[in-house]
Amino acid sequence: MNVRCRSLPVLSLLWLLVAAGVVRGAERPNVLFLFADDQCYQTIRAYGYEEIETPNLDRLVNRGTTFSRCYNMGGWNGAICVASRTMLNTGRYIWHAHAVSNGKVLEQERQAGRFWSEQLKQAGYRTYMTGKWHVSVDAAKAFDVARHIRPGMPKQTPDGYNRPHPGQPDPWDPADPKFGGFWEGGKHWSEIVADDAIDYLQDARERQSPFFMYIAFNAPHDPRQSPSEYLAKYPAES
Repeated sequence: MNVRCRSLPVLSLLWLLVAAGVVRGAERPNVLFLFADDQCYQTIRAYGYEEIETPNLDRLVNRGTTFSRCYNMGGWNGAICVASRTMLNTGRYIWHAHAVSNGKVLEQERQAGRFWSEQLKQAGYRTYMTGKWHVSVDAAKAFDVARHIRPGMPKQTPDGYNRPHPGQPDPWDPADPKFGGFWEGGKHWSEIVADDAIDYLQDARERQSPFFMYIAFNAPHDPRQSPSEYLAKYPAES
């Protein structure tokens, strides 16, 4: 089903349920929050873009609710991901999120239990996080388990921009680890985040408490790198 929305009603509803104590006991669902950075709606096959292969996302679309008219409210600087993550984690609309965006105030908010993850902890959830954080609070304090916490984006990879140069071969290869970026450390960051998520699920199976997983992929943000098998699916000439 398609739903029109303009901001964060699902998160707001979840916050209300948790704060009111409605989500408790056997009624508490597990929450898996998948967050892809800079992913366009035109990169999901289930939305009618048949040249794209996204079988797992398609299953989520077909089994659940799709918010097809959801818009970012903007931000107070060039990096909109800072504003969006502040809004997501504090439950505040943009008019109030900026006031708490600095690290000292955000830490006070976390300690007061106003963060999304802290609210769920209070409701009896075990909380997990991996990937991009970009919030001025220690993720290891905001979640029970936090691993491979990444900054806003990888280090710049100049070879990936302003190319190709006239009369010269293209120096860029998105699948070559030598350029760093998402390959920094030798393994693509998306694969690391996915491995963490699987480990978290295995850990959660051994526990009685419900889980909340904040799985934040840095990709497909710049520098737009991926393993070669995915590049092969989308040849540049077509």
